[in-house]
Amino acid sequence: MSMIVARMQKMKAGNLSGIQRHNQREFLNHSNKDIDPTRTEKNYDLANDEPVDYKEHVGEIIDSQREGTRAIRKDAVLVDEWIITSNQEFFKDLSESDTRRFFEESVAY
Repeated sequence: MSMIVARMQKMKAGNLSGIQRHNQREFLNHSNKDIDPTRTEKNYDLANDEPVDYKEHVGEIIDSQREGTRAIRKDAVLVDEWIITSNQEFFKDLSESDTRRFFEESVAY
């Protein structure tokens, strides 16, 4: 039986460059041995059309939504990173377009 997995992790400013390098596969050597570099071209970003600088992008979002004038704390949580997925059995019989739709619906939710 397949189940959906949802995991959330709070990220501070110091985490942003690391998540960016991981998500956008900017490392040549990966510490995670499960990453298959030959499949990187199949990755897609449902939030951004082009690779972005996470620190800059998050800063722009915060600046556009700020209402106060107080400085943001240095240890403030800036981003909640969500991972929504399932197990291999769930994806085994899905086409690439159905797999993409699963993730698009997850983002929409």
